[in-house]
Amino acid sequence: MVDNVILSERVALGFRGGPTFSTDKVSAITGRERRLQNRAIAIHRYSWSQENRKRDLIDELRGFWFDRRGDLKAWLLKDWADFSAVSEPLGIGDGTATDFQIVKTYSAGVNPYVRVIRHIKAGTLTVFLDDLPQTETTHYTVGATGLISFVSAPSVGQVVTASFEFYVPVRFDGDEFMASIPFATPQLLNVDDIQAVEVIP
Repeated sequence: MVDNVILSERVALGFRGGPTFSTDKVSAITGRERRLQNRAIAIHRYSWSQENRKRDLIDELRGFWFDRRGDLKAWLLKDWADFSAVSEPLGIGDGTATDFQIVKTYSAGVNPYVRVIRHIKAGTLTVFLDDLPQTETTHYTVGATGLISFVSAPSVGQVVTASFEFYVPVRFDGDEFMASIPFATPQLLNVDDIQAVEVIP
């Protein structure tokens, strides 16, 4: 379960990280290699380490960490390196289907990866049919898991796309919050290696 609790964007800006896969590799004496994919879904991991930052920023993160009870409660993070999509293809109408899941596709042209997007930033979603913007509630609704439901099924061949910003569902990965005070600057604080990991439903 992920609470609809969003870390402020100014604190989120301090997180660095991105997607990770898990791959087992076996190398033979000949130099040949076999690889086994352990999971098909990329899990995003992040870390937050800051030095000589003002107390108000650290206090905000500390308060948020207490609110989440460390690892216990999941929350929403803006990944400043990847938080939006423009005219993202969601599907093609067949005259019957009314539901289309919001996704973001990453591709170099050969082996696309489709990422399910469930947590949309309020006020950023625009849905299109054949490049014509649709009106929420009049033409469609959006569920809590990023599922778009059209009032009337898109016609055969109509292209469904969407532009949006989104959050990553995460939890803290570590039940300790470690801070220190630089000796020469007691009005500032350091925080070392606060970890967060994506929560997959």
